Amino acid sequence: MTFDLLVSNGSLVSPDGIREADVLVRDGKVAAIVAPGTAEGFEVRETVDAAGMMILPGMVDLHVHIGEPGKEQKEDIITGTKAAAAGGVTTPVIMPNCVPPVNSAERLQARAELFESKSFIDFALLGGAGGESVDQIAEQADAGAVGYKSYVGSYREERKGLICQGTGDIYRVLEKSAEVDRFIGYHCEDRDTSTLLRNRMIEAGRVDFRAYHESRPEFTESLATVPLLEIARETGGRLYLVHMSSPWALDIADLYRENGTDVTIETCPHYLTFNDEDTARLGPYAQVAPPLRSPETMECMWDLVNDGTIDIIGTDHAPGIPEEKERGKKNIFEGGGGLPAMETVWPTLLGEVSRKKTTLENLVWLMCEHPARVADIFPRKGSLLPGADADMVLVDLEETYTLAAEDMYTKNQDSAKIFDGMKVQGRVKRVYQRGQLLARDGRLVIDQPIGAQWIRP
Repeated sequence: MTFDLLVSNGSLVSPDGIREADVLVRDGKVAAIVAPGTAEGFEVRETVDAAGMMILPGMVDLHVHIGEPGKEQKEDIITGTKAAAAGGVTTPVIMPNCVPPVNSAERLQARAELFESKSFIDFALLGGAGGESVDQIAEQADAGAVGYKSYVGSYREERKGLICQGTGDIYRVLEKSAEVDRFIGYHCEDRDTSTLLRNRMIEAGRVDFRAYHESRPEFTESLATVPLLEIARETGGRLYLVHMSSPWALDIADLYRENGTDVTIETCPHYLTFNDEDTARLGPYAQVAPPLRSPETMECMWDLVNDGTIDIIGTDHAPGIPEEKERGKKNIFEGGGGLPAMETVWPTLLGEVSRKKTTLENLVWLMCEHPARVADIFPRKGSLLPGADADMVLVDLEETYTLAAEDMYTKNQDSAKIFDGMKVQGRVKRVYQRGQLLARDGRLVIDQPIGAQWIRP
């Protein structure tokens, strides 16, 4: 029997544990997992010695912003998917807020075709759901959307058809999404309260970096979260709470989950590795929404990662453009938020394993297997079970190095300033997609796409 690839002498990681194993790949799939050294009798076209390395499934990132079409100045398909490939995000799930936004089956199909023609990595797509597009929710599921993104208020061109103007719209959207059994993500910050506090800051002459943090306190997350939870409980909708940063809001959400509400809770690596002191230091280069929280809150978030309250880590990869960041230096409320995170998610979190903040098995659950299950693309993605796509990330937990923004593939390297010069422990050594090597030590080894696949439930 002939195999295309043997990854030998490594430690295979799943949520259930770590074991020494050899991985055999044929036709882009995991063909077998065998005990170390027992594959010697097989014919293998290529052998990779993974001694001293951990073999992880590729990350399934349910929260990726790539602006094309219409917002290529922030991130286009080529730069964004190169960043994913280099960083070990082997299945980015793309948000629908481009121009025009994805809010119908026709637009979903058009965007998929665009990605298929340019992407350096397999991908999945979210549809858009809002009060204006309730009748298009089912058709997007039929076309291949793994889920939806929706917003409450806050109209922008790229959000047309993705906005709920009040609880009536939220009810209709969650009700319809329940019928097609797809999750729907919501940004949880109470807009009215945040606007009031921001205006008070401006009236008081406060446009400094800390004013941004103070205008969006933690309780605005719980204010926004409770109505969503109540409506999800009533409709049976699959609620996905994106980029959560407030332990109090998460405790409330977990209470609903314990009582049968279908709710998934996502946080992002920046809420686990940075805090409001970084906002005070870097201003618009540490500007995200919700804002970075206090060091004490960050420690509480780790507790919630480890006790299972937080059950997804997504990057919220969203590079900002230089002009927006520059404006924010003078007036933080005129700045633009967003960080490019797909190239840094593994190295920033692997170090936390070495510091005993969490386990590697838990990271594989939060970043690989559980996101794939939520998107209904498991076990093809998010696992290295026999028959799964051979999307592998080989990491060295001991290697230390320094992150450099200038080395990143993201289109707006300047927006990665928060990572620039950061010393990390744990390096992505190799990234494979369907058994083909894409990247080594953060650098692509391919100069053209290899035929990205649109991943659908």
